[in-house]
Amino acid sequence: MNIADLLDYLKETSSEIIRADIDEAVLLHFDLIMESYREKPFFYKNLLKYDRFMVALSLLSFSYKNDKLPLSKVKDFCQGRGYMSRNSLDAYFSFLVLSGYMEVKVDVQDGRQRSFQPTDKTLREAAQLIKSCLLPAQMIFPYVGSSRRLERSPDLLKVFARGFAKILESDLLLDKILPEAKWMLNRDGGHLPMLALYADALRNGSLETGYNVSSYVQISSRLGVSKTHVQRMIREGELQGYFKCNKRTVELSPAFVELMRRAMSIYFSISRVSVELGVVDYDNGRVAVDLRNI
Repeated sequence: MNIADLLDYLKETSSEIIRADIDEAVLLHFDLIMESYREKPFFYKNLLKYDRFMVALSLLSFSYKNDKLPLSKVKDFCQGRGYMSRNSLDAYFSFLVLSGYMEVKVDVQDGRQRSFQPTDKTLREAAQLIKSCLLPAQMIFPYVGSSRRLERSPDLLKVFARGFAKILESDLLLDKILPEAKWMLNRDGGHLPMLALYADALRNGSLETGYNVSSYVQISSRLGVSKTHVQRMIREGELQGYFKCNKRTVELSPAFVELMRRAMSIYFSISRVSVELGVVDYDNGRVAVDLRNI
């Protein structure tokens, strides 16, 4: 599939998802990802910041595509995309090593290079994050198999990573498809602060009664971020017409609701298409995986 066809397919899948009942899927995604977030709020509020998350996914995807790829090549790729500066990437890689998420060794064939691989801890947590997108997407467009089989599949992460590598290399990610959303994604917590606001409105029934949501204090406490961080995000969004700030609460605009639904439909479509591409990749001679058996 060439880049133009892949972009059309992603947009088509996203449009189908957004035309469906996406709200229940969004709530499931929020609940699933918060299970991981609550265990390590400091780690995840940094990891989910959009550019950092793209670096982490790049490491994971390229490690499955080519387990002999030098770390320097991933660094060059991420720097070229503008995710982080070279010094920031060095610091981030060191953090991942010290935190037990990545192993780095001197390459046996070239002592100037460093090989890398994700640890078992990384693979466990990455699988949970991927499921937080795949399972909600399955609510809307189920595979033939059940979600329970998907959860137990040992090949899920490999399938996803190889397929996502194709989307990553084509640069068809959310910041390119929906650039107006990046101002909210590339901050502490990534998409979770805006997702928390949206989930509040859904669960309080206020999407039909004025879009009022929780106070700054409640949102910041839930996400482990400062009240100032939430206020700054809300004020920035108010200038763009997404929020109306009251003394203690936030009012969401219809424009924000539309932006949120479009962003999440793209998250879900990228996850789903990654699995589909990964299955094709495996069926072409690597590891045969049938979605009906996942």
